[in-house]
Amino acid sequence: MAAIAGGVGLAYLLTASAASDLQITLIDCGGHPRRIAIQNKGDAPQNLAGWKLMSDKPNEVFDLGVVGTVGPGVNFYVFNGHKAPLTPLEIGGEWIYGWNPSEILDPSLFVLNDDGKDFIRLVDASQLPWRDVSRLGCLGTTEIPPLEQPTPTPTPPPSNTDPGAGGNTGQTSGNESANAQSDAAQSTGASQNAPASGSTGSTSAGTTAQTANVSGQAVGGPASGVGLLSGSSGQPLGGRLLPLGLLSGVAGAALMFVAVRTLRRALKQPQDGH
Repeated sequence: MAAIAGGVGLAYLLTASAASDLQITLIDCGGHPRRIAIQNKGDAPQNLAGWKLMSDKPNEVFDLGVVGTVGPGVNFYVFNGHKAPLTPLEIGGEWIYGWNPSEILDPSLFVLNDDGKDFIRLVDASQLPWRDVSRLGCLGTTEIPPLEQPTPTPTPPPSNTDPGAGGNTGQTSGNESANAQSDAAQSTGASQNAPASGSTGSTSAGTTAQTANVSGQAVGGPASGVGLLSGSSGQPLGGRLLPLGLLSGVAGAALMFVAVRTLRRALKQPQDGH
């Protein structure tokens, strides 16, 4: 049991001690192209996704994710500027990658110069905080500033999709829609069932005639027609029949009197021949 435990502990220690160790081993800041050599000096492979090479200016950054995974003891190179390979190039089992490659001399494409301040830095930027793994200065460079950590991008808060939090403010419920449709149907039915204007007028006229007929029957008696007439004052003449009868009697008596007198005068005249 002791031997087994010792073997397991030894295997654990060997596994724990296995790690990658990438280092910048050489830089050339005056040649064409500029040259950077990197080696994995550890005993474990290293995936370079998120790793970067950085120089002294903010825009001088090379993404080492194109390299992929570097095995233990493996060297690779990054050439910069004039005469750097336009596409990754393999020579003797070692890969060369181009940083601002160009077949034409353009000094603005160089990121390294022997001006006493240039340098190259190897950064593990796969997570925050970034890790400054290795650095090396150009000829004459005596000071390399510390790595500045990037400002984290704030994560926007998630949008509120809870229907109870006002998400349906501008929407109507199913019951409201049904009520609106029901009200519209009732309004439409009322409009369709309403009689035409001509029918309405006829109905009104008929109603008025019936009302007048009822009034005539109440005042002048049935089928007399007297109740349908009215004087200038608007009152029925049925109430004036007695004065009219008396007036007719007086007029008749007057006419009788005039007729009698006329007859008497005619009788008193002498007859011709007598």
